[in-house]
Amino acid sequence: MTGRPQRILVVNWQDWTHPQAGGAEIHLRETFRRLAGRGHRVDLLCVSHGDAASEERLDGINVIRRGGSRATFNFAVPRAWRAFLSRNDYDVVVDDINKVPFYTPLFVEPPVVALVHHLFGATIFQETNPAFGSYLFLSERPIPIVYRRCPFIAVSPSTAADLERRGVEPDRIHVIPNGLPDVPDEDALLASPKSPEPLFVYLGRIKRYKRIELLLEAFARIAPALPGARLVIAGDGDHRAELERAAGRLALDGRVEFPGWVGEDDKWRLLRRAWAVGYTSPKEGWGFSSIEAQRVGTIAIVSDAPGLRDTVVDGVTGRVVPHGDVAALAGALMAAAADPAARARMEAAAIERARGYTWDAAAEATESVLAAAAGTERAA
Repeated sequence: MTGRPQRILVVNWQDWTHPQAGGAEIHLRETFRRLAGRGHRVDLLCVSHGDAASEERLDGINVIRRGGSRATFNFAVPRAWRAFLSRNDYDVVVDDINKVPFYTPLFVEPPVVALVHHLFGATIFQETNPAFGSYLFLSERPIPIVYRRCPFIAVSPSTAADLERRGVEPDRIHVIPNGLPDVPDEDALLASPKSPEPLFVYLGRIKRYKRIELLLEAFARIAPALPGARLVIAGDGDHRAELERAAGRLALDGRVEFPGWVGEDDKWRLLRRAWAVGYTSPKEGWGFSSIEAQRVGTIAIVSDAPGLRDTVVDGVTGRVVPHGDVAALAGALMAAAADPAARARMEAAAIERARGYTWDAAAEATESVLAAAAGTERAA
């Protein structure tokens, strides 16, 4: 443990039990349950959902749910602070900036650490309507001013570079990459064979801004040359129906599967059997599934985009292609199928590199940043 036990408040839009939980919630759970296990008190303020209890203890974290809507939760945060949270004598507040910032430095007394996965910028207009997109876009603009005295945790070098471009001083930014969960029955999984026919996979939320249609279009270009090849788009989201229609328009019926969300064990098996995974977002904070696939010996083919490019060493653990270049993406997919020897070399390198990302390391680094912010860091 770094210094004395801390009283930590984390403010995040959702907890990991929320139906729309994603990578930010994985990070939240894996990092802060480890800090709770190291003796720190961790409270989480997040939005209510469904029949979830207003307060409960999960994984050593005290989960406090308030507000009735994700759209207005940021307005519920200062009310909750004034009503009862301000009496808890927190040492540090973690403002998890994931979508609209909470601007906690404007109303809380303890030191604030800003945790940033990624900022949307103009990318948000690819996902939502112009009115709401403008709201999100403009809400990010004051971050360098509102959080001007705060240390930042960025989950990738790309996110750190984005913060610098927006005016955050580099010496206030700490890059702490996400970790990976333990792989169940790792030896047996890595010994299991790949799919006998070319299998390409996308696994994650199916959202419009992730541009999964680029993967569909690239697969359509190589499908005639690979009669047995399949593309599996696993996950769910509000863009799934449109992608299913797009697969039909591209004459890919029977070649593309949409199994929906897959369970944890099925996820690892699917990633292992794939010949390559593909991710084509224009911007991410971090490519969770890209690294997970590499952890089990599957190369990743990703857009040269913030967050994603940080997960792949081009030509060593996968391929990084220009974002939006369908021809380049198709070429990378085809190479994965046509050159098994080169793919095998990249698979071995991918496993070794991915093993370096652990949640224990992420939690320890986060603990140090929080302790320094609270003024209880160890002497050098």
